[in-house]
Amino acid sequence: MKANTSKTFISKDILFYLPAKLIEGIVGLLTLNLYTKLFTAKVIGEYGLVNPTVAVTFLILLGWLMHGIYRYVNAYKEKDQLAELYTTSIVSYLLCAGVVGLGIIGLVIFNNPWFSNALLLSAFYLFVAYGLAQIMLNLLVALKKIKLNLLLSVGSAIGKLILTIILAVYYKKEVTVILISHGTMDLCVALIIFLRLNMHRYFVMSKFSRETLKTMLNFGYPLIGLSLTMFVLNQSDRYIIKYYHGEAAAGIYFANYSLASAIYMMMIMGIMRAVYPNLLLAWQQKDKEKATHLLSGGVRYYLMLCIPATVGIILLAKPISYLVLDVKVHGYSKIVAWTAIGMLFFGLTEYCNKAWELTGKTKTILYNSLISGIINIALNFILVPRYGFYFAAITTVISFATYLLLSSIGARRIFIWHVKPGTWLRILLSAATFGTVIWIIGQHYTFTVLILIVTIILSIIIYFTLLLLTGELKEEIKMLKKIRKK
Repeated sequence: MKANTSKTFISKDILFYLPAKLIEGIVGLLTLNLYTKLFTAKVIGEYGLVNPTVAVTFLILLGWLMHGIYRYVNAYKEKDQLAELYTTSIVSYLLCAGVVGLGIIGLVIFNNPWFSNALLLSAFYLFVAYGLAQIMLNLLVALKKIKLNLLLSVGSAIGKLILTIILAVYYKKEVTVILISHGTMDLCVALIIFLRLNMHRYFVMSKFSRETLKTMLNFGYPLIGLSLTMFVLNQSDRYIIKYYHGEAAAGIYFANYSLASAIYMMMIMGIMRAVYPNLLLAWQQKDKEKATHLLSGGVRYYLMLCIPATVGIILLAKPISYLVLDVKVHGYSKIVAWTAIGMLFFGLTEYCNKAWELTGKTKTILYNSLISGIINIALNFILVPRYGFYFAAITTVISFATYLLLSSIGARRIFIWHVKPGTWLRILLSAATFGTVIWIIGQHYTFTVLILIVTIILSIIIYFTLLLLTGELKEEIKMLKKIRKK
């Protein structure tokens, strides 16, 4: 298969995912804006600690299930063995959730001195709901039910914001309100998918398979290293910041960090969810050439979006931070800029890791992530108490760069993406051009909401016009013409 054909092949899926993820990202920024206005920095700090704790608990106990069912659902579907896969997955989930539930009950009964009962119970509620939603949404991606996945993702993001506002205004402005709101929407999403896929019809207790369980564990558990890296590199610094500088400082860091990471996760997930199912199918068909072209096409789209995003965020970090976030978390826009650089590295690492995922050598991902995570934690303990919590963003960049280096060196011996030098040059020159325009505007105007919006729109127009004029988008133009004819 020609490279251009593969490029066009994933473009159609990206056309579905990116607009939806863009809406989701905008809702995320609006959520961040309203949360910093509704809640105190202390409450934001609490949420910034509880939410990742719930997420990492899910990853440790059930991340293997999410990765395993995503990897094998189509293979089991082809063999008409979905009852075996779904039954094994449901039983495994219930057992793990039950273990966590018993632990929570124990803490409540024995009146632990660290957390209130309301916080423990609401966090457990979020754990159960969040875990179900993540597994179900990933299942939809694997089955290529794109429209339903995007509808539920966007609807859930909007629903969480609305429900949180209602409860905060009419009930109380505490972290439990956020946890309950988010958990309720996640539970609704999981239930809709469960019923839409008719999973209840496949649940037959006699179909529980130890062999299937072992297969998913062997594949999925090492991959938790990838997810835990996101936790260690993105979240662990908040715990260290809280220890040395308090919850309010952790809240300020969380708000500024999330401002950039929300934008990048939107692009990373939007592109990867379009690429990976097609990549996995090509690999299962033993078509390595097609798989290479698909992966390279995905990286090209990633660079095409994330390099200009990095340039824009670095140059506009201060006005974005001041205009999006509440005044109580202002003054640390450099965190936004450093986070953008780190997330750019992380996104590229995702593509390098596909070599290990497709060949089943997922333990390598675990080792690479552990090394990077240890570096991050060590640097945070050294720099954060001495130079302030701002330096946590810099240590994250160093750790992500290390992770990318380790992954790319090893992956090149197996299966790696390739982007033409001409593509790199066109993207970098186009980004540098609109970056210069942003700098000039910043020298002559004080950024207001209107000027910021106009600047962003102007930058996007300049960037994509240059890509179009240099011929970088010719295949995409052909594809759009074909779609219009249909």
